[in-house]
Amino acid sequence: MNSEPGRDDARPRALAYSGPVADPRRLALAAQVLIGVQTAAQLAVALAGGTESEFFAQFAPISMPLFLATVVVFLCWFRRCRLNAELFAPGTHRYSAGLAVGAWFIPGAMWWIPRRIALDVWRATSPAGGTWLINAWWAAWLAKTVGGVVALRLGARPYGYSPYDAAAGIVAAILAVLVIRKVTYRQDGKVRADLDALPFTRTARV
Repeated sequence: MNSEPGRDDARPRALAYSGPVADPRRLALAAQVLIGVQTAAQLAVALAGGTESEFFAQFAPISMPLFLATVVVFLCWFRRCRLNAELFAPGTHRYSAGLAVGAWFIPGAMWWIPRRIALDVWRATSPAGGTWLINAWWAAWLAKTVGGVVALRLGARPYGYSPYDAAAGIVAAILAVLVIRKVTYRQDGKVRADLDALPFTRTARV
């Protein structure tokens, strides 16, 4: 999983971005916290007995706002890193920064394009080295989302949650946090190494 042939090589197609490199660390921290809270809440619901539990009744009013906040902050971080990556490795990205957000909502494309964008972002800071963490995160996310749908159709979630949901959610969350931390660390390191050559500003925002 450290290297991928032909089709996973970057193919320049996206329009170039020429804005400033922005510090993604605040978004990264917020995304990690929200993912942790979201995962802990879902685990608590599962342990309490699922959708029939008293805890779920108390948690329900904030479940959707928490979920939406997690999604929005993660996508803001993902887009910010994609824009930065364009400056680190101009013209080496197949998909635009807009698709770093939009692809997640396109049927079919959502199962593939975000992973390709993440790989390009990863390679923009250091072309050498393996991509196992990105691939492991993506596999875990697919296992959580696709597996959850399959479990629902098979009737394996009588109360909205199952041991599979809990286990897959924890693994996917841990790997997502690791990806956020590692990508952010690599981008910050790239900025520090190339500070004189990049239009860097710590005050830039999404």
